[in-house]
Amino acid sequence: MGGDDFSKRTGTSVRKLLLMVMWTMMAQHVSPCMATLAFCSRSSVVTKGSIHQWSEAKEHPRMFAPLQTSTLSASSYCRAFDIPSRWINGQGNRHHLSFRTNNGRLLKLRLSSLSQESMENLTERVVGQEASDEEPFFDEEDGIPLTMMADEIENEEVDPNEIESESFPEGIPKGFQVIRQWQVPSMGFELSNYTHLFDLEMVERLSLASLNVSLPAALMMLIPQEYSSFSKARKVCRKGGILLHRGPLPESPTGKVVFDLSECIRGRVGDRVFPGGTSFCDVIGFQVRMGGGFYPEMRYEKPPFELPVVYEDDHFAIVNKPAGIVVYSHRGGGHGSMTVRAQLPFVLRPPAAGTRSVIRRPQTCHRLDKPTSGLLIVAKTKPAMVHISGQFAYRKVKKTYHAIINGIPDEPLETKISSVDAHAMGVDIDPTIEHDWQLIDSSLDEKSATTVWRSVEYTKSLKAKDNTLTLVELKPKTGRYHQLRRHMAWVRERPIAGDKEYDGGGDAWQLRGSGLFLCSSKVILEHPYFNSPEGREEWDAIEDESVKYHGGMIRLSPDGKVVQIHASINLPEKFSSLQRREQQRAETFIEDNIE
Repeated sequence: MGGDDFSKRTGTSVRKLLLMVMWTMMAQHVSPCMATLAFCSRSSVVTKGSIHQWSEAKEHPRMFAPLQTSTLSASSYCRAFDIPSRWINGQGNRHHLSFRTNNGRLLKLRLSSLSQESMENLTERVVGQEASDEEPFFDEEDGIPLTMMADEIENEEVDPNEIESESFPEGIPKGFQVIRQWQVPSMGFELSNYTHLFDLEMVERLSLASLNVSLPAALMMLIPQEYSSFSKARKVCRKGGILLHRGPLPESPTGKVVFDLSECIRGRVGDRVFPGGTSFCDVIGFQVRMGGGFYPEMRYEKPPFELPVVYEDDHFAIVNKPAGIVVYSHRGGGHGSMTVRAQLPFVLRPPAAGTRSVIRRPQTCHRLDKPTSGLLIVAKTKPAMVHISGQFAYRKVKKTYHAIINGIPDEPLETKISSVDAHAMGVDIDPTIEHDWQLIDSSLDEKSATTVWRSVEYTKSLKAKDNTLTLVELKPKTGRYHQLRRHMAWVRERPIAGDKEYDGGGDAWQLRGSGLFLCSSKVILEHPYFNSPEGREEWDAIEDESVKYHGGMIRLSPDGKVVQIHASINLPEKFSSLQRREQQRAETFIEDNIE
């Protein structure tokens, strides 16, 4: 596999792999044999068994010092080797190494497991070369693995059933409450006591003074056990977890702590903290969202595109992603707020008060390519994210796509299967309705890939191969990278209309004007809450049939044991528009030639 292609598929950089390899050797008490820790350009990639395209490397002689990890804390390790501390998280002996791949996924590896792996096995684990059905590494259309969930999920809100939220002061925005506060020292900070946190260069760069310090620096000095590094302090500020009260807190007749919101700001990295005696001394508060039926105020405007909601409850939702919109922006992708992720808080209603483990912002459970439209599953709670991700991992989610194909695809007898056989494979096909289905069982990237499909409708076209456009129904059993697009283009040799990447060029450009004609039109999955003991009891108690079955979207499995969601949508208007237009042009051409 070429380096450029591998980088596109894995998004794994040299710098990130080297960090893990070095830690592995340290855990095995091996002095690193490399003279440099590479701070490489983003073009650097990792290939199986080799590292190449080194650039912009900086030497770190301290790597030669043999270190015992049993006596070296994670934060000390970061400072010793100038490693961003945000890569290492956890507490006690449960530290884990985290890094985000270029395609946006957060990968976590426990340090205890790293110490038992060889460099070769570690490399294979990172790049996913040894993926199997038992421990699947997901491709572009698959779900997010449990170890790759977005870091927003980790910052789960406080459970309102476990804490008396009325006893805490209100925060900013509405729905946040301050659960801890710290008084800034009235006489200021004695910086000479914190030389282990700030060297002279850092003091000058941050313009730190006894009576004027940055908010992250104040957090490090006030709560060093929680904010042992500058990156951790900055992170909590960026996530809106700090409320800064200018001056002392007002007195309350009830004796409760009260934050005067007119004197408060939501702390940011660039804010300054000013000690100033008892009459004017700032107070820092740590705030969390307690739950209560709303999403936090977004710091950006609603994106200018529609995102229809197909199904929604307090635990998850299904939306209809338009073509041309990315699910979320990759770092440096330049999409700004024109993403599904940015739009979700504006179109989904928050879970009702009392819903457990609400995610601060709704998160997608899988992905669709930018040019692909259709159904996208979104989690609102942490248990829903875990449950749905598990369903993707074990191929329990049944997906149906529709596409318009450039030409008439071959349907060989040897790959023909019945509806009964197709249903037995686990795809969403009614065994009582007989259709001629076709099976594509062709590996992609050395991984098994299976697609069941059939032709639905033929349309005459002057621009298409065989002078015909074919509407096909596709049922992927697996979810490999661009599986449907590559199977139709490479195996059946009839690419999807508008597929710039796989249509082969030539006359196919005539069908590119309206984008890719591929839509995720139907999905079946188990409800992530109503199948738990508590949730099933709640669902069984619903008396209103329209609410209980949600207009037919909620159904029981044939054996009556599983509550399922059956969501489907009509194909986008551009599908029928292309078919009508091409049919009319073909008929007009035929009539003109007959005359």
